[in-house]
Order: sequence, then structure tokens, then C-alpha cells
Amino acid sequence: MYTLAIVHNPEDTNFVFRKNTYPKVQSHVNADETVSYFHVQWNDENDCGGVTPYPSVKENSCGDGEVYDNDFCLCDTTVIETAPYSALPTRNEVLKLTIGAYDPAIFADYIVVGSETTDPDGVTVYKKDLPMVADYTTETIFRVKDEFSNEYIFLKNIHSEVTVCGSSFKFRNSPTFYDIAEPELVSGYQEVEAYIDMVHNHPNTPPFVCKSLLKHFGFSNPSPNHVSCCSSAFKSGQHTWINPDDDTEILTFGTLGERGNLAATTAAILLCDDFLSPEADLDPASGAVKSPLLKLTQPLRSLELQRTFHHRRTNGLFYAGK
Repeated sequence: MYTLAIVHNPEDTNFVFRKNTYPKVQSHVNADETVSYFHVQWNDENDCGGVTPYPSVKENSCGDGEVYDNDFCLCDTTVIETAPYSALPTRNEVLKLTIGAYDPAIFADYIVVGSETTDPDGVTVYKKDLPMVADYTTETIFRVKDEFSNEYIFLKNIHSEVTVCGSSFKFRNSPTFYDIAEPELVSGYQEVEAYIDMVHNHPNTPPFVCKSLLKHFGFSNPSPNHVSCCSSAFKSGQHTWINPDDDTEILTFGTLGERGNLAATTAAILLCDDFLSPEADLDPASGAVKSPLLKLTQPLRSLELQRTFHHRRTNGLFYAGK
């Protein structure tokens, strides 16, 4: 069972408004009807002695959970939240946190504990301005600058972990904007926006986008150097080209700090040595590999064969037009 579905059975499942009854809990959280499965990353510490690191009917009898319908495990869940850092962390340690926060400036009860003016890593620490509250709790917020843009990001000093089937199996809690009991449309927009931001800032996005674009520009198997050059432009938002014959001729594309700038990304593709090199043009292994479907359809088109209405069991797909 690599995937999960949330099952929630509250005591009061309906509410009445103007003599009409509405469900408080949607059907997608019903154990028998749910289709909303999602993947999670199980804690590696769960894996021991060849037993799967997740509840399984066959491997570990669902741990402390209940075998449901002979195929699934139905488990109770507990969310455990801890503060990973109890002293000033480095910038790289802060960037390992996974739960964002709002700018503490919008709250009236946050004060600055540490400042980047005294810390070479540029970490600013905010804490609740309440008596007897320690500097580093789950409410503490860190401010650091993003790796490529020059903008500040805010991360909460919290590690949220979900335990299922007792305490045998754990995985990192997935942030969500949804209230499963009373979902709202605005929550859906927030969820989509947060997901797009996460994908946009994921470290695998630059090489994935670049390899996809390079294929459209005629490179079925782009070189690591070509992908690296394009990825750097994608991450930084800017690409600088220097004329190899005249180093005083410099062209700059994009905007520095604007991750995903397509002007910089495209310039990196078209002005890379792999694109401009005459040797690459002469290399038979360089360039685009023709799609097998095109290899078939192009000679058929040259023979003026046309698609015809047919029955898949009794008729052919083509006939000679002339």
C-alpha cells in the first residue's frame, strides 16, 4: 500500500439549512467510495528486516491497524509536531524545512530574536512575544533569502509527522489548505497555487523543462553541458552570452532573480556551444531522432495513401488514392 486515502467518519454527518439537509463530509472520504488516493514518502526508519515500511495485509498484517476488505489497512492516525531546531540554525539547515509561513510583520505578536546583520548566513529569527515563551518553538519563523532570486522566504520551525497503525509507521505530513469537513472553493484555488509554486521551485524542474524544450529544438538526446547551461539560466533567470571572437561583445537575456524566465532559457538553448558548433552538426549522433510514427506516415503520404472509414476487424486502414 504505497498510497493513502483519508477516511473520516464524524458523529454528525449532516446539517440542516432552511429545511434542507446537506452533507458535512463529502463522499470522497468514505471508506467504501473514496477514489482520492495520494502518495506519501514513508520514513526509512520503518524498514527493518525486509518488512515493508508501510502497513500491508500480506507483509505485516497492517501492524496495529485493522485489515479492511482483505486488501486494505484501516488505521488510526496521529499527527506529531516537533521543533527541529533549538538554537540558531544555518541558512542551509533552514532551507531543509518544508512548511512555509507568512511574513511575521503582518502579526502584532512577533518580535525579532536574531538578525542577518550578526549572522553571516543571513538567518532572521522571529518568536512569539509572550511571557515564558522560548526563542525556538514550533511557532518560531525563520527568514532567509532564496537560493537564486534575491527575495525573502519564510519557513516555520516545525516538523510535522503522521504515525499510522499505532506508532509503527510514519511519513511526513503533507500540507493542505482543505478542510475535509467543510471544503470551500477558495481553498481549492489556494491548493492549486501552492502546488504550482512547489513544482516551479522543485530542483528537478529546471532540467526536466530544459530537456523537454531541447527536444522541440531538435535535440533528442541533449548533452549534459547543454542541459546544465539551460538549467542554470532557468534557475537564475538570466543568460549572458560573450562573443568568442570579441569578448567585448556581451549580450544579456532575461531578468536576474526571475526563476523560469523563458527569454533566458531560450537564449541558453540557442547560444550554447552545442547548438552553434559546426562539429555538432557533423556528428551523426547529434540532433533529432525521427519519431517511429513519422517514419511510417511520411512514406505513406508520399504514396498518396489516405485514411478511410473502416471497421477495425474487416477493413484496412488505408487505400491508394491514385
